[in-house]
Amino acid sequence: MSRLWRVLVWMGVATALAAVAGCVMQNPSYFPHLLPFKEIKHSHAKPPGSSYFSNFDPYACRIEVRPLERSNPVGTEQVIIATIYDANGQPRRGRRVEWMVEGVGHLIEADESGFGWGRGGKVDRRYAITYTEYSEHLVTRGNDDPNDDFMIRPGQTWCVISSPVEGDTHVTAYAPEIHNWDRHKVNVTFHWIDAGWTMPQPAAQRFGGQHTFTTNVFRFSDRMPLANYRVRYTVINGPAAAFLPGRQQVMEAVTDTQGNASVTIMQLEPQAGTNRVGIEIIRPPDPCCPTGPGIIIGRGETLIQWTAPSVTISKVGPPTAAVQQPIRYTITVTNSGQLETEALTVRDEVPPGLRFESSQPPANRDGRFLIWTLGPLPPGRSAAIQATFVADQVGTIENVVSVTTVEGIRAEARATTQITTPSIDVSMTGPSTAVVGSPVTYQITVSNPGTGPATDVVLMDQYDDGLTHASGGNPLRLEIGTLAAGESRTVSITLTPQQAGTFVNRVTATAAGNLRAEASHSITAVRPQLSVNIDGPTFRYARSDIDWTIRVTNVGETALTNVVVRAQLPAEVTFVRAGGGGRFVSGGQVVWTVGTLQPREEKLLDVTARADRVTPRAVAVVTATADPNVSERVEAGIEIRGAPALRLEALDTKDPVEVGRQTTYEISVTNTGTWVATDIAITAALSEQMRIRSGVGPGNAQPQIVGNRITFPTLDSLQPGETRLFSIVGEAVKAGDARCRIELRSVSIGPDPVIEEESTTVFQSVGGGGSASPPPPSRPPQP
Repeated sequence: MSRLWRVLVWMGVATALAAVAGCVMQNPSYFPHLLPFKEIKHSHAKPPGSSYFSNFDPYACRIEVRPLERSNPVGTEQVIIATIYDANGQPRRGRRVEWMVEGVGHLIEADESGFGWGRGGKVDRRYAITYTEYSEHLVTRGNDDPNDDFMIRPGQTWCVISSPVEGDTHVTAYAPEIHNWDRHKVNVTFHWIDAGWTMPQPAAQRFGGQHTFTTNVFRFSDRMPLANYRVRYTVINGPAAAFLPGRQQVMEAVTDTQGNASVTIMQLEPQAGTNRVGIEIIRPPDPCCPTGPGIIIGRGETLIQWTAPSVTISKVGPPTAAVQQPIRYTITVTNSGQLETEALTVRDEVPPGLRFESSQPPANRDGRFLIWTLGPLPPGRSAAIQATFVADQVGTIENVVSVTTVEGIRAEARATTQITTPSIDVSMTGPSTAVVGSPVTYQITVSNPGTGPATDVVLMDQYDDGLTHASGGNPLRLEIGTLAAGESRTVSITLTPQQAGTFVNRVTATAAGNLRAEASHSITAVRPQLSVNIDGPTFRYARSDIDWTIRVTNVGETALTNVVVRAQLPAEVTFVRAGGGGRFVSGGQVVWTVGTLQPREEKLLDVTARADRVTPRAVAVVTATADPNVSERVEAGIEIRGAPALRLEALDTKDPVEVGRQTTYEISVTNTGTWVATDIAITAALSEQMRIRSGVGPGNAQPQIVGNRITFPTLDSLQPGETRLFSIVGEAVKAGDARCRIELRSVSIGPDPVIEEESTTVFQSVGGGGSASPPPPSRPPQP
């Protein structure tokens, strides 16, 4: 039961919200005079009761509909948009619009936006009710052409009509909220025709001529030409022009069997300008009413531009030039009009002080004039003439060129050139001394101290054989180009001395007009010398320190910079320390940054390493480098020898021991040195408290026992780190402090033996069958 109750509650809430939405959707901007209390019926546009006679929405004042009239091809669709405004020109949202269609055609679609009672839609093919929108949205027709989409804004609504046959459609848009009967409806008319047309494109003609416009009319459905359609042409503005043959400003032409309607326009007085020509396409009268007027189904415009050939000419040359140097001018003739020109004549007057040399194409001479004849020039095209002159004197020369067309059109241009006297100068600087193998840079400065530009400036640098350039060339050619009056330009050349001595570098500067200048610079090259030595011992035992002393000396006559010493330690040693500011880097290398060494200056460096592995020869490599391009290398070899070291240890397995009992003495011999030990002999003797019963050596070797003394077989060798074990079994025979004395002898450690002594306490039991505690030790206990 509770579940049913919840469902009923939710249904009530939804119904209330829908009712509120239906009221609010009437208009959210402000409330109308009276809101509807139930669903709006298509047959009842106004609220019930006395509100039917009152102005129930005093804010809705006016309806506008677009378009008001239009001609469309049959089968197409026409969108009609209505807008309802208040007195302030603000659109009213959620207002009702009724659409009524008369004549041919029918409603295709109507605006169905809105909610609940305020939603519109098509009632039948000739009647629809819609409501103005609350928000802006784009209506797309679902095709790939975005140009036929349309935007609906707040306060607007729409419908779509179409007709499959020719005729007229009359649509009435009625807004019931508008109380003023003079403003609550709008009538629009649409003409449906099965016709399309192609209007003439804008054209250009020579002024004073004439031009024919042709409009083509065809059936829209199958593209077949339409005859007997009238096309009205009207001269709207522009220079005086009229249609032939009657010289009328307005003229109608009838389409022929090909659908073409043509007229010819001409200028009444030749002059440049543009005429706008209006075009109206008029459908023949309705066959049902042959005496009725035709209907204008299309309008448009085209243009006719009356032009004359227009030419321009330019002459471009250098602003300055040198005396007796070639001066090249470029003469360019351009047809800047829209019509092709006839033949052209170009005349260039040669001023005094300038001498003609040649041209391309060749020129005809007429006294001081140069003449070229050019053929027709299409619109937008240019023709160029190249002419070369030589100046004979200093000063300003102005050259005038002109072009004349057959029609008498003339244009001219001027070119001014300042004739000057250029000059050339060159200098070279560089160091006076250098180091063999170190690059040297020379600065070469070329300048023009004259009054005009120096052209074709070239530097040729030639140097002695003791110098080389990275390119390998000698001499070197440097293209400078043009130097303006008073301009200087500096270039750098880097050469490297390959041997000691004095060498000369020479440069020659040349320019057009036989201009020439020379300069040279000498340099003395010296050879840098660096000496490096390493002193150290010839051998060391493993696990001992090795001290090397490094001596680096500038034995030359020039300072050495960026001196760096690197000592590569051998792999058999380990770095300990370095003096003189040396630092250890990865890979067993020690580096000293010495800096600058003046001539004859010496630096002492030292490094200490610990010998790790035995080797007959370990090599330390020292490399010293310096600027410029100096490197020396030296090696020091050292033998790292190994030495045996024997350690003897003994331990009794049972202590104390009762008389009659046995204990075992375990003896170990270890080579703790770095070299093999050879001929190792082990002997042992027991004191009177003990008696030797047996023994065994490495590999179960059996010893020789004589009395209370035991001798084990000699070991041939014992490798570094290797341990061998011996054992002696002794029987306690007398109470007291028993001693086991072991001696180790080897030729590897010299004549003196290694002695180790192990003591054992022997005690006598008390009584015949019992046992007693061992006596106290005979020697004080060890801490």
